[in-house]
This record gives sequence, structure tokens and C-alpha cells, in this order.
Amino acid sequence: MKLFITVVISLIWCLPAIAQPPLSNTKTGPQKYLLEYDPNVLRIEGNSLPIGIVALSDQGQKSQTKGFLNGLDNWSKYKVEIDSGSYSNGKIKIKGSGKVYKKGDSLTVNVYTKKSFLGGKDKWLFMQKIPYNYETSINILTAGNFSKAPGDHVQFGVRKHFDNKMFIDKWAPVKKNLKDFVFLFNGVHISKSKGDLKIDNDPTKIKNNKIQLITLLARNTAITDTLNVLLDYVANYQFNTRSSGTGYDLNVTADIYHDPVINAQLLKIRIQNQTTHQIYNYWVNTDGGSIAISSKSANGSDGFNGSDGAGGTSGSPGTVSTNTETKINADGTTTTTTNTVTGPGGNGQDGQHGGDGRDGDAGGNGGNIIIHYSPGVTPYLNLIQASSIPGRGGSGGRAGKGGTGGSGGVGNPNGNSGSNGRDGRNGSDGYNGRKGNVIFKMTDPIR
Repeated sequence: MKLFITVVISLIWCLPAIAQPPLSNTKTGPQKYLLEYDPNVLRIEGNSLPIGIVALSDQGQKSQTKGFLNGLDNWSKYKVEIDSGSYSNGKIKIKGSGKVYKKGDSLTVNVYTKKSFLGGKDKWLFMQKIPYNYETSINILTAGNFSKAPGDHVQFGVRKHFDNKMFIDKWAPVKKNLKDFVFLFNGVHISKSKGDLKIDNDPTKIKNNKIQLITLLARNTAITDTLNVLLDYVANYQFNTRSSGTGYDLNVTADIYHDPVINAQLLKIRIQNQTTHQIYNYWVNTDGGSIAISSKSANGSDGFNGSDGAGGTSGSPGTVSTNTETKINADGTTTTTTNTVTGPGGNGQDGQHGGDGRDGDAGGNGGNIIIHYSPGVTPYLNLIQASSIPGRGGSGGRAGKGGTGGSGGVGNPNGNSGSNGRDGRNGSDGYNGRKGNVIFKMTDPIR
């Protein structure tokens, strides 16, 4: 008999568990709990993750929370705690730990009761781990076609790929989008004015006509991507310089060179400012490129406006005096007579004259530009435009208005009003500057 009981117990132990159909939740029997989350939301630092709780009884009855799972259970039943985040209204705000996430890393969620009918307030119900998503690769992105010449700007971003095949695009120039990455530059830099990628201005500092941007994921520098761009120097370059006086004189040299790397004829332009001694280099593709060079002088300063004359002071009122006379009548009574006398009013003062406007200053003369070019450049001279731009003369100042004469004082008679001041003279406009000389001069060929 004892052997029979042992065999029966063994058979019961080996029977497989049978899945129960989901039903609505009840208070009968012990509960089992499961936390579900939205698989379409990346589980990374800073994101809000919708969650839901499924309650299952031993008898297969099932209930779900409101919100993400569209159930009937109120969240007021539960107290939710997260080790690396916070909970509010059916969502987990992931704070993260700042470390590099890898396969197997997760945040821990503990759920407690919040109402006595679930078995007592603050009674622990279950714990569940939610795996973090982690980056597996990155790609540098660029927006559409962009010019491949020194000084040009490139709109760029970085795409982060995650273990669940989802990705996030981070575009410049938003600074916080770039904080996740480390950049190594070769021939490019981040533009201070626009926050995008800018190709360095000087082509002589760019090696082998190629710019390079290496991007590393800051939290895991083993994850990298590289952007390589071969320049073609097809651009309509603008070199504009402006002085605070007479225009700068420019000494320009132009030569022709066949570049085998990009298989193109390049004009190599070197511009030297004869005053500041600064040097600027441009390489121009003769198939689609050009350069415009200008030296502009300063405009003349506008003349100051004349000041308006002050108004004259009004005349003072005439002085009022009173005389009293007493007479004795024939019958012995007295009669008193009072006389009021008003004196003449004072004259008003003349208004002051308006000030003359100052003359405008003359504009500066444009700088001289000399272009020395080799014989091979001759067929491409139309690609080099040069202009000397004189400054505009300053405008003359406006004349000041004469002040109004003061009014005569009230009296007997009234005073005379003052005369109005004379208006000033408008200033004359300054003379425009003169253009400088622009000279193209071919250098002697080397023999």
C-alpha cells in the first residue's frame, strides 16, 4: 500500500502544467502578477515607458490595469517602485545609471499593494526586471546634396541603432543632440555661428582633397563611424574685404593645376592683403567654379544735425497798482474812490537761431587690385571677377529749426512778441570716394 501511494505522488509530480484561459480578476485564490510594457518605446535614459499590470488567479481569472493595457483595474491598487527611475500615472520615467548598457542589463520594478482588499497596505506582490535597450552601431547622416568646397556648410546628424532594431536620429545644430558623441575632425570643424559642420576655409590645409569626420559614441567609444568626403572645389567663391578708411590694396596670383585625384583643372588663387599681410587661398574648379574679389572702402560718416534754437521767454505782465481817494462832501459825509491801474506788459524775447547741420564726410577710395596670372590661366580669366568699391559720401546733417519768439506780456498796452529765430543751414553731403585700379597682368612664362 505504501508503494502504491508513492507511485501516485510521483505521477502527479510529473504531470505538465495546463494553461488556463484568461478571465476577469476576482478575490478568490492566490494571485499571480505580470508587468507588461510598450515594446515600441525605447528603454533608454530619459524616455517614458508605458506599463501595465496583469493579475491572474489560480482559477484562470484575469484583470488588467487601465491605460496601456486598456483594462478596468485602477492604478490606485498598486504602489510601484523603480531602482533607476520613477513612476507616475501608468508610466516609468527611466533615469538610468549613467553606465554603458549591454546585453542583460535591466532596471528593477517592485510592486506593492496600496489597498487592504489586495492583502494589506504596502504588501510586496512581485518583482520584475525590464531589460534596457543598448546601442549596437551608429551612422553619420547628411542632409541631401551639399557643396564640396572649402567654406561650405554641411547639415549633419548621427543615427543610433539599438539592439531591438530601432534607431534614433540626432541632428545638429541642437547642442544637446551632440553630447552623446565624440568627434575627431580632419579638414572640418563645428561652425560656431550655425552649429553645423563647416569645411575648413584654407584648401592648402586639407590633405589629399579629402575631409573626414570620425564619430564615436561617448559611452562606448568602440562604436564608431567615419564620414569621408572628396572635395571637388565647385563653388562660386566670394572674397570681400572692407576697411575702415581707404580700401585695402590686394595682390593676387593665379595659376592653373591639373589635380589627378579629382581629375579636374584647378585655378589656384592666392590673395594677399598688402596692409594686414594676411593671405587667403582658394582653389577653383574650372568646370563650374568661379571667384569674385572685392575691396571696399568705408562710407563717409553722416554730418551731425544742427540743434534747434530755444524759444524766447514770454514778456512779464504789466504791474497793477491801486489808488484810493477820500473826499468830504458838503453835508459833511465822506466818499472814498478806488482806482486800479495796469502798467504796460513786457516784451517777449527773441527765439534763438537754429544750428547749422554739419557736412558729411567724404567716402574712402576703393583699394587697388592687381591680379598676376600665368599664361595657362588665360582661357579662364572670365572665372575671376575683381572690383574696387569706393565708399559713399556721408549725408549732410539736418539744419536746426529757429526758436519761437516769446509772446508779449499782458498789460496796458500789451508787450511786443519776440521775433522767431532763424533756421540753420543744412549740411552738405560728403563726396563719394573713387574706385581703385583693377589690373590683370600676365606673368612671364618660365623658360
